[in-house]
Amino acid sequence: MHGSARNAVGANRRRPDRHYRHRWILAVSVGEGVGFTLAASLAILGTVAGIDGAGRLALAMVGGALEGAALASGQYLGMRARRPAAGRWIGATALAAALAWLLGMTPSTVGVDLGEPVTLIALGFGGVVLLVAIPAAQWLVPARPGTLRWVPVNAGAWSVAILWTFAPSPFIDEHSPVAVVAALYVLAGVLMAVTFASLTAGVAGSLFVPGTTHEAAREAGREPGDRGAPGTSAAGSGGGTDHASAGTRGQPSAPTRRLP
Repeated sequence: MHGSARNAVGANRRRPDRHYRHRWILAVSVGEGVGFTLAASLAILGTVAGIDGAGRLALAMVGGALEGAALASGQYLGMRARRPAAGRWIGATALAAALAWLLGMTPSTVGVDLGEPVTLIALGFGGVVLLVAIPAAQWLVPARPGTLRWVPVNAGAWSVAILWTFAPSPFIDEHSPVAVVAALYVLAGVLMAVTFASLTAGVAGSLFVPGTTHEAAREAGREPGDRGAPGTSAAGSGGGTDHASAGTRGQPSAPTRRLP
């Protein structure tokens, strides 16, 4: 019975974890995919319309804010417990995403000299800020003990997922049809979204999913932390009583002393 209870607890713990992972990946992929599509569409429209300079950067920040809001909405829907305040979570993510797009679009908009060491240092620093901006802003919303790992895990996920946005470059140039450019970047955005969602599902599950050990243990008939000794669980105690009764049938009972 002890082994059966342990197996039941393990199975009950794995089912919610798997369900939550699928839920997170789906919700975040849709949110980020929609958000990036909106941001990329604005950037492409700005290029087609000949918007440059400060106007181009402003348009990028608007698109970034839309992407951040969509991403945060998907993440919020993917959470199951210990959710932060929705308005603050979405607002912080939108502002951070707008900053990230500003940092990402500034070098190509203003033009930089890659031969200058100061420029390379500035680009490297800007790249780090770009990757950390969103997770750091999100972490400041709940700011609970033990949640700081959200920042490095998400920054690392972004550093991998964002590589998809460079994939269309070898296949397009200034003569490529707008529809082809848009389609390639939408595809890249979807792949980026799924990659990011998959890489962050683990840390999200540890922070935003309710613990299942207690519930699973109750379903198996024992409390968490109970080593499952015979007779300690509901099923075990019943079985132990039956066996004890069976073993003493037909034997004289020991004399008992009444208390005064």
